[in-house]
Parts: sequence; structure tokens; C-alpha cells
Amino acid sequence: MASRFSAAAKDDSEGGKFGLALPSRNRRVFEKAGWVFVETREPLQRAAIERSQYADAQAVRQVLLDRSGGMLVETDLATVQLDPGYSESQAQQALKGDKLILVRRLSFAANTFQVRVPGKRPLAEVIHELQSKTSHYRFAEPDLIQPFTGRLTPSDPEYPRQWQHANDGSNGGVAGADIHSEKAWDKTRGKGSNRPVRIALVDNGMQINHPGLKGGITGGGYFDSDGAGGATFVPYRKGMTGFPSRDHGTFCLGMAGARMNKKKGGCGSAPEADLLPVACFADQVGTQTTLARALAVVADPSREVAAAKPDDGADVISCSLGPNGPDWALTTVLDLAIRFAAANGRGGLGIPIFWAASNGSYEIALDEVASHLDVLAIGRSNRNDLQDGSAFGPKLEFLAPGVDVYSTKSGSKYGIGTGCSYAAPLAAGVAALVIAQNPSWTRDQVRQRLRDSCDKVGGVVYNAHGHHDEYGYGRLNAERAVC
Repeated sequence: MASRFSAAAKDDSEGGKFGLALPSRNRRVFEKAGWVFVETREPLQRAAIERSQYADAQAVRQVLLDRSGGMLVETDLATVQLDPGYSESQAQQALKGDKLILVRRLSFAANTFQVRVPGKRPLAEVIHELQSKTSHYRFAEPDLIQPFTGRLTPSDPEYPRQWQHANDGSNGGVAGADIHSEKAWDKTRGKGSNRPVRIALVDNGMQINHPGLKGGITGGGYFDSDGAGGATFVPYRKGMTGFPSRDHGTFCLGMAGARMNKKKGGCGSAPEADLLPVACFADQVGTQTTLARALAVVADPSREVAAAKPDDGADVISCSLGPNGPDWALTTVLDLAIRFAAANGRGGLGIPIFWAASNGSYEIALDEVASHLDVLAIGRSNRNDLQDGSAFGPKLEFLAPGVDVYSTKSGSKYGIGTGCSYAAPLAAGVAALVIAQNPSWTRDQVRQRLRDSCDKVGGVVYNAHGHHDEYGYGRLNAERAVC
């Protein structure tokens, strides 16, 4: 396929001479999603710069590098926000004047739009021109395709037991090095007094008909990608087919809300909560605008589905997506969506948003998404109640079990996995238990209860505020959180 366009671009991820210095894992993710990387030549280079059609290709785009050397791919899409004081007609006129084609209104922020950028001129040049028109635009940013692989570390299925709920000290572990789920379940399993608490799990795909999950799924949906940065939201309906399924998202969904008392497998930390799975990137690449829309639709489904009700949104959000590395730049549109969900969800009480910290000993501030003020960044602990390779720093919220943990997998299976990816939804399930007991609490009250109920593990000295850069506020304790 590459030879039909040009010579295949060399993979110099090991320090070659081609000059791209692309991490091989990122390149392979893009290639699996259908992108082919070739050396530049005329007229291919001109087509990429002008974002014009090219024979036999769905799209030809330039490759960019982020600040850590990760791969990004241009699109012909951008997000812009006009002055919030503009009327509908003024906004439409401004977009038309700059030859921007409206794709969709992003209703979670005032006068914010996804637009298609005209071709013939380099994208950077067009974006710079829009940004210079400060009398019109509050921001203008390109929609760049990036990898969303999920934050996990593969592990062999050696210990098919859910020590994360009740650790008896076997297999080299420490008794009690768990979140103490069993005594918390004596008080609540996530159902609540009026209705079940709703946990939204945003990921790349989930097996929605998994025997351990299907009984709890009541909403959500998936984004159908066009392969070039755009996506259409498809709402969940019972019995639907075509929902993207991936191990990572299925595992995460099970950590939060796999059903209890089934004949096979284990359960999640909130086994009676309702589940709202939202699949963003079935092929693991896409734009932050799609991720922003996912957060907005789970906070308020009416933002994407006209017939939906705003109060049908989630009570808790968990997301374990991101580049499988420490460095992640936050776009303005994703920032707005996080702020919208955190402040406006649950009828104004706000939604606690859990995000997996990156795996590895990195400063968490490098990740502008996980370290966002309205996000709870979760690290992973092991069966010995020790931190186990999570990003560190003042923004780390707390730890939850995430090493050799047991949960649901695609193919109606169960298995073992390791990663901060799995600690985050486990913690989100505990937040659902707290909300089931205290439905009128704000997201800040929920957050504070979780902090206050953590066990100070690790044998380290916590500061005057009860925080440690490698342990956060400690290891989560569900029993204390719901007492």
C-alpha cells in the first residue's frame, strides 16, 4: 500500500537517521487504524499541506510531533470559541467570513464550534490567522489525531482472584491491603434510596453483552469515527449491535460495576450501580474534541441526543484513556468539557471525574489532563500496600489496587490486568457507594470524604495536609468512606 504513494517512511524509533524520531508504539497504533506513513514527494506533499484529495487515499495529512516526540496527525478540523456575547446570527456570520464550515456546535461551552478549515493553505497558517483575530475568537485550536491507548501494563493471568476487595495475604500479599469492599457492601452496593447511582466509563470499547456487565448497562453509546478526526455519536439502546469491544474498556467497566452473585467471575466495587459505557476511539486514535464530547454527553445526554433528558446523566465519571506515557498536552476544548461536567453535572452538584495517572515514575504535572484541577488522578497500589509505579506529585489524589487485579475481559471472559487504568474505575465505584449513601453531596464533598477515609499506607511520612507525593492521601478504603 505504501509503495502506491511513495517509499515507506523509515521507522527510526530506535534512533535512525530519517529524522522523525517517532515512538514505535505510537506508529503501530496509527498503522493499525489504517494510516500509512511514507516519505514526502511532490505532489503528495502538496496534497498533505493543502489537505486536498489524493487518488486512492481517504485523506493525506502531515505528521507532527508533540513536545515528548509522540506522533500527531493533522486533520481539516478545528475547534473555535467566538465571543460568548455574540448572537447566533453574529456567530454564523463570523464563521462564514473566515470560510469556516460549521460541523457541529459544542453545546457544553458558549459559542463553541467544531469547524472544517478550508484547504489550499497550511493548517498552522490558518490557525494562526484565526488566533490573531482576538476581537472575534476566544480560542482557535486544530483538531489533531493522537493515540488513546489506555493506561495499562499487560500482565499474565496468574492470580485469578479479586484481592482488590479482600486481601487475605496469600500469594505474597499483605492481609488487609485492599479497599475493604465487603464491609462497605453491607451498607450499600451502589443502588441508592431513589435510584441506582450512575457510573460513566469512557474508553475505547466495551463488550456490552458480557454476562458480568450487561445487567447493569442502562445508557451510554459510542462515537462512530470517520477515520479523519470527525465522529458521530450513536446512543446506546438495548440489544444493539456494532458497539466497539476492547479488552481495556471491558476490564475497566468490570472494575467499577461488574454484577455480583453471578456463577462466574468477580464483581466491581459498585456492583449495583447503573453503568453508562461510552466508547470514543475504537481504533485507539482520534481527537481531544471527541473525548470532550464524550465527557459532555455523559454529564448531560441532551448535548448529543435531542430526546434525552439532562438529568439522565452520570453521577461519577471514570476515564483511563491517554497516551501510554507521562506527557499529555490539554486542549482548550477538553478543558471546557471537563469544567462543564465537573461543575454542571448531577443537577449542579457536580460530577467527580476519576482519571488514571500515567504508569511509571514520572512527575504528574507533565500530564495536563490527569493534573487538571477538576480531575482526581488515581495511582495504583499492589497487594503489599505499596505504590507500584504511578506518576507522582502534589496532584496525585490517592491509590487504589491496580496490580494483578481480576476483572471482566472481552469475549465473555475474565482475567488479570495491571495498570493505573484499572485503579481509576475501582476508585470511581467507591465514589458511587458514597453518593448512594449521600445523594445530595457535592462533588467536592465526595472528594473530601474519599481523601479523609484513605489509609496512610507505605510506611512514609505524609505532610501536614495528609498528602504524600507518591501515595496521595493514601490507599482508598471503601468501608470508612461509607460509614
